[in-house]
Amino acid sequence: MNPMLSFVRAVATANAFVALALAQAPALSHGPLRGHADASSLHVWARADGPGEFELALLPIDAGTGTPPPVRATAVAERDCVLHWAVPALPAATSYRLRIRCGDVVVHEGTAPWSTGLPDDATTTTLAFGSCAHDKAFPEQPIWSRLLARGPQGLVLLGDTPYIDNASVSARRARHRDFFAFPPVRTMLQAVPTWTTWDDHDFATNDVFGDAPGSKHSRSVFVDYHAHASFGDGARGVWTSFRSGPVEVFLLDTRTCADEGPSPLAANERTLLGQAQLQWLQRALLQSTASWKVLACGMVWNEGVRSGKKDCWGNWRGERDALFRWLGAQRIGGVVLVGGDVHRSRVILHPTTAACGYELPELVTSPLAQNVIDGNAAPVPGLVFDAGEPQSALLLVAVGRGDDALLRAVFVAGDGREFHTRTFRAAAMRPRDAADGYRELVATLRGLLGAGLALPLSDYADADFGVGDSEVLRPDWLAAVKAARPALATFAGLADEARCRFRGGDAETPTPEFRRELHDGLATLQTLAIADGLQRMAERDLDGLAAAVRSLLAMARHLQQEPGSLAWSLAARGERAAATLQRRAAKALGADAGQRLRELVRAHLASRATLAAGVVALRQEAFLVADEALRQWAMGGDLRSVVVRQSAAAVRSAFVTAANDLFAVLDGIGTRATPAMREGLRAWTRDAQERFAGQRATAASLAQPGAKVPAGAVEAIAAQLALAACPELLRFVEDQADVLLLLADVAR
Repeated sequence: MNPMLSFVRAVATANAFVALALAQAPALSHGPLRGHADASSLHVWARADGPGEFELALLPIDAGTGTPPPVRATAVAERDCVLHWAVPALPAATSYRLRIRCGDVVVHEGTAPWSTGLPDDATTTTLAFGSCAHDKAFPEQPIWSRLLARGPQGLVLLGDTPYIDNASVSARRARHRDFFAFPPVRTMLQAVPTWTTWDDHDFATNDVFGDAPGSKHSRSVFVDYHAHASFGDGARGVWTSFRSGPVEVFLLDTRTCADEGPSPLAANERTLLGQAQLQWLQRALLQSTASWKVLACGMVWNEGVRSGKKDCWGNWRGERDALFRWLGAQRIGGVVLVGGDVHRSRVILHPTTAACGYELPELVTSPLAQNVIDGNAAPVPGLVFDAGEPQSALLLVAVGRGDDALLRAVFVAGDGREFHTRTFRAAAMRPRDAADGYRELVATLRGLLGAGLALPLSDYADADFGVGDSEVLRPDWLAAVKAARPALATFAGLADEARCRFRGGDAETPTPEFRRELHDGLATLQTLAIADGLQRMAERDLDGLAAAVRSLLAMARHLQQEPGSLAWSLAARGERAAATLQRRAAKALGADAGQRLRELVRAHLASRATLAAGVVALRQEAFLVADEALRQWAMGGDLRSVVVRQSAAAVRSAFVTAANDLFAVLDGIGTRATPAMREGLRAWTRDAQERFAGQRATAASLAQPGAKVPAGAVEAIAAQLALAACPELLRFVEDQADVLLLLADVAR
């Protein structure tokens, strides 16, 4: 045979085999599309047109970059042949090309760079947000190219992407396939890392949540069609998060867990997020070091929606407001709310200064491509912007770090217009807290007066004042107040701060700093304010006097946010001083002066903590004091110490039982203590002394040399603790009740 002919036949045969292999190898029908990307990993999604095993290789673009090992994923018919590759342990901000093989066949050879996310210390990023994109109803969607032209580091889809409204698994899969094949969407997702949560139309149907018809298979399909690093708790929900330099996004699921029980944050309220999601969110927020923390979800965070619409945070206001208060208690700054769904673009500054220390901004972006809904242009507190654009999206541009960090919100229309912008400064979005100002003032006073906070001598015996009317006009007192006037001006400014937390990270525990150091400084500040008020009264300076009274009352409200008798007793001292200044001003300066100060007292009473709140504060303190007593006793060498060391948990449990009996009496006090209530408390105290007489004797026997542990020793120690708390509780209630009566009398 002709050698050349043999060669030609061999080549033809080989080519036939190659052609056959290529024909038999499945190809990619969708993708690859970009999923989760962070500083150390990349997630890639694709879909094949048939089952098979696919290998993804990342090929470094930059010289010197190592080549990570390839990863594999298997396309199976039961999951619509979708593929999800996760490549870990990559360097930050590093670019690669993608190569995907099925066996020996290269099914994708990319040229576009795929980059890992920004490192946490990056100072600049741009993220795009959008919701509600109806690819069937709007075949032309230029908004995607407009966004892509802005070069975002990430895309966040807030749901209704796509519109499904069908319970069938096959229909759900088909809608996802159509949406990801839709040219404008495909181009965007091929270029930008993307994260998605769902809303009503891709969860089930319009305006539903929880165990709604059509939601049974929603999660399994959603998980298949998105390349996230995590989905909910692994079994339920689709919440997730990611970090892009100075911004961390917490992408919430406001459909799955709605109404499944009471809120973990507010026991008498319904839950929207559910226990698992809330716990995840709280942990993640506490750990976050990002300048900006974006809480994004499909629903809007406000109640300004059309009549009858139930799927908004306004219908779970109890849990929402509890979450806002928790943000304040934990001093979490830089929180921005983002929502979609309502087919409006809106900016709302929630009036949350009292709850969390600053106004929480809400940015609503919808729709990417859909009709606008004028009925959702409803009024809502804090609304500063509203518009309807049938194609629109939101860009968040973060620049800088620390208090100088800026976040620019840019609303972009389908024709490229920036139809609204707003800039937020980090310094203005951290919890403002009067406690910080008080600490600074105390430090200032120590600089003026010395470490001992020594004021001029006073012979005045009135505990309400601590300084006498005539004494304040002596040269030493005049000089002391004059030197402190800048500090007193700052003190007056703190009256505008609603929030005050002297405690540390544990919201139930007063800080040792307050107990040991801050109290003396605040008492000195009070005395200076009182002296200033008396001097102003002598000068007939009503404005200055009013500022002093206002400051004293504001400090009282601030102190009543601190759980403990020490803070509350100091608050009562300031309230007594303010009431006395009002009465004296009415006599010295006339009825108009008296009425002006009376209005300050009335306003104070309207926002002051109730006596019941004081009892709650004291309950917290009582248990803390009991725990400290047990700790001290456990270190001793007597028989009581032995019992405490051996049975500390049992002693505490018995104390809780005894103390709860006492607090059950106090819980009925409410906003004020009537004479009958006060006498009832005195009677309970006398009765407790009698009821616990046997335990008192047992407790006393533990101190006897050579004694053995008697029966009932645990209960005896617990009773000893409870009896020690009784007089303190009685003094507290009577003191606070007297102050309330005084203020009420002044306010009349």
